Amino acid sequence: MCCSRGNAFPSEEQLKSQLREGLTPDQVAALFGEPNNGRVQPCLNCTFTYIPPIASLTVEKEGYTGVSIHFRDGSVHDWTVYTGNPSYAEPKAPPGFRFFLWAFGIAFALGIASKFLIRATPVAAVVSDELAQAFERREIRVEDLPSEFRFITHETTLQEVIDKLGKPSRTVKIPISAESGLGYALVSSGTSDAAIVTFEYDLPYHAAVIVMPEFPFQIENRIRAILYRPIQTELAEATD
Repeated sequence: MCCSRGNAFPSEEQLKSQLREGLTPDQVAALFGEPNNGRVQPCLNCTFTYIPPIASLTVEKEGYTGVSIHFRDGSVHDWTVYTGNPSYAEPKAPPGFRFFLWAFGIAFALGIASKFLIRATPVAAVVSDELAQAFERREIRVEDLPSEFRFITHETTLQEVIDKLGKPSRTVKIPISAESGLGYALVSSGTSDAAIVTFEYDLPYHAAVIVMPEFPFQIENRIRAILYRPIQTELAEATD
């Protein structure tokens, strides 16, 4: 009794990587589909023949055109690969699908790049206006700080902060308007004649504590202001 024919056709790469001696007829059919010549039951000493559709023979050179798989005692014994000219061409994905893969690849790469960019961008550069306001007002809002930072007062030096909490994650020079300093001495940056030097401690999910000492912003100077940047929900989701 013969089974119904299928239109399946294994590629040459599939044969090389998946076909092996000892496979049963059911296993071969599961890998490559039902053979073009049908299948007798039980298939003990039989042959599966796979021939491609004529329309897929489009390569103008000698190459792969089909295969016959020979079974002995119910398992693959050997096989014969057919060649010819023209030979078989693997069907290409539709243009729309190829565009989808291309667009998905670009979006995936941009997503990875954006994660690195988010993680690498100093928080101080993102909240420069808030830093300028805190610096101007000499703000140290202890109640808003993570517990390990609450020992800091206007009498605490930057050296004492570093001794207790370790070196900051980064030092960032932030340009601000001269008016924000209220005539207070500032340093010069590459883009402005007025800047403050901040010492940033990274916390999880792009939160940070930014410590601002008095001019000239050296480790022996006392702390003038602190800005706490809490967890940013949208950035936490973007960097997971």
